[in-house]
Amino acid sequence: MNTRQRRTLLGLTAVATGMGLFTTAAQAAVPPPEAPQAPVAGYTYVSKASAHNSSRTHSVFARCPAGRVALGGGVRIVGGQNRVLLRGSYPQRTGWVAAAQELEPGGPGSGPRAPWQVVAYAVCAKAPAGLTYQARTSASTSQPSSTGQVFCPTGKRLLALGGRVNGAGFKVGVNAITVDSGQLRSATARGGEATPTAARWSVTAYAVCTAPIGQTLVESFWKPVIGAAQSGTAFAPCRQGTRAFGAGVRLSGNAGVLNRLALVELRPTVRPPGARATVSELGSGLSATWYLKAQAVCAR
Repeated sequence: MNTRQRRTLLGLTAVATGMGLFTTAAQAAVPPPEAPQAPVAGYTYVSKASAHNSSRTHSVFARCPAGRVALGGGVRIVGGQNRVLLRGSYPQRTGWVAAAQELEPGGPGSGPRAPWQVVAYAVCAKAPAGLTYQARTSASTSQPSSTGQVFCPTGKRLLALGGRVNGAGFKVGVNAITVDSGQLRSATARGGEATPTAARWSVTAYAVCTAPIGQTLVESFWKPVIGAAQSGTAFAPCRQGTRAFGAGVRLSGNAGVLNRLALVELRPTVRPPGARATVSELGSGLSATWYLKAQAVCAR
């Protein structure tokens, strides 16, 4: 090949490379962009309220429509004068369970019996790939507080979470149900003694897990609850184009303060899409400052 032919070939190579016809070794090592995840089919939001009366205990089940399963959900307590303990908010395949009890009758801060109710919410849809429901219960204890932690199986990610306390009725409630990290692999449920008891009790943490479908965790800013406020509410909004499935709340404060807190509302919302968390001080309230932030698990 003479000099003129070599120059021509080099020129054609430069042009072809500029047009993207040739790929260098470095370019070949870059993976293709991840394909967008298909949205969950059949997204439906349902709720069910218990009776509104002065019963010491209320429980309710929000059932999904036929052909759909529970992929998320939550709870709201209406009334009760800051004297109601959340006992459970957790999934079953066909819907979402919510249960609550008044503080120990006649116990410290129990107060007069007043009408109240509990509302369960369920996010329902057609079952996505790899759907599984996980639950794990802590050791039974008579300590002032306890936590249960649950993990998604390898290769799956958290879509929703729940929690329940077992035993020591009217004295122990769920304080927090929390997504552990942005990796969406585990969740923790915390329970605390609102009234001291020698009874043994435990905490069950629940997780709804799926194959990756583009789940993301969004958190609100920390919100301080100071002095006479007695309750705080935080909201975590989903990003545009995504919908809320799971709701969590993260609390900060000393153990004695946390044990005197009760979840009043923890649920995903539709308009606007996100998660809402309301936490209340039990009885006459606290002088200490504590903090909360809402968590939303969002997907298409």
